[in-house]
Amino acid sequence: MRQPLLLLRLSLAVLLSAKVLAQQPVEIQFQTDPVLVQTGSEIVFTVLTVSQVFSMKWQFQGGVTVGQWSSGASAINQGTQFVGRVTISANQLRIAGAQLRDAGDYTVEVTPSGTTDFIVNSKPVQLRVFDAVAGVNLIVPAVAMEGRNVSLRCTWTAGTDITVQWGKGGAAIVTDARITISGGFLVINPARRSDAGDYSCTVSNPVSAQTTTQSVTVYYGPDTPVLTKKSAKECVGGGDVLVGQEVRLTCLSDSLPPALFSWQRDGQTVATGQPDSGVLNLQTLSTDESGRYVCTARNSITGGSSEQGTDLAIVATCLNVGEVVGIVIGCLLLLLILLALVIVLIVFLVRRRRAQRPRDSAVLVQRDYANPRLIPPDPQPNGARDLGQGPPPLSHTPS
Repeated sequence: MRQPLLLLRLSLAVLLSAKVLAQQPVEIQFQTDPVLVQTGSEIVFTVLTVSQVFSMKWQFQGGVTVGQWSSGASAINQGTQFVGRVTISANQLRIAGAQLRDAGDYTVEVTPSGTTDFIVNSKPVQLRVFDAVAGVNLIVPAVAMEGRNVSLRCTWTAGTDITVQWGKGGAAIVTDARITISGGFLVINPARRSDAGDYSCTVSNPVSAQTTTQSVTVYYGPDTPVLTKKSAKECVGGGDVLVGQEVRLTCLSDSLPPALFSWQRDGQTVATGQPDSGVLNLQTLSTDESGRYVCTARNSITGGSSEQGTDLAIVATCLNVGEVVGIVIGCLLLLLILLALVIVLIVFLVRRRRAQRPRDSAVLVQRDYANPRLIPPDPQPNGARDLGQGPPPLSHTPS
């Protein structure tokens, strides 16, 4: 009696254990979640399960049954928007020709193989459908000027859930105090000459992208001109050019497009052989041509202008550096020669004076120490003495 009861208990335990195991939830995984597709392409939902499937049922937006697969056969609901486009297999749902309205949440209900007294397991998956990007175009201003507002616009003819990215010269553009980005618009205010370059806009969504590039030219200037003077002979100590010689005035200004130049002297227009050129060649004829020469630069697109002036002195006498140096060297040489002559003269006088000192000393000694004997006067009237005669006879007076 006890043995049959024991067997009955064992049988019930096995049945209960099998039922509990059968009621364990089935692990459902999707190969891709969410599923992203482009309109017109095929939608594929793939289910990964750890056990064999008895049946698989697909629903759209939680209520509309798309179809079911069971016991190796599929059954498609003909009353949905998917009619004629659906294929169901043991682990896949395929929908051909994706449409924007197909986007949404899909739910799969999986029943594992075994008895029918099983808990149905379900899991949702999201589908996103996009129109591909097409017809991307970048519109840039025909004339962009420094210091003004410059606006670029990126357009497209097709595409949903669009994202726009801006770049310049291959690098992404970052917004700052001057640059504003709003969708398909990029605004630079104020523009700088350094903003010139190749700009690109990339229009994309999760399934497609297109990029287009346009060049932007920023016109600027003219900046304040720089004036230079050049003549055949550079005067030192005043004056720019010797009358009768040619002088060249050159005017340079940074500008885009290149600046056009005009010249004036003391408010009067000066004709030049090269109109609108920054070079003025003057063949001087008189010192009266001296004055203040002004160069005016103008930009034909920006409409801006700028000027710079210089004083030009035409002189009748002009010494260049070489001549001045020659004169200075000549003067120094002359001074050295004069100094040498003075030194020679001084040396000569000193030596002459020293040569005369012994003779003067001898005369003085002779005068100081000579015999003070009186010499009788010469009896001849003219003081001449006959050299052939002897001394005059001594006269004796009677005592």
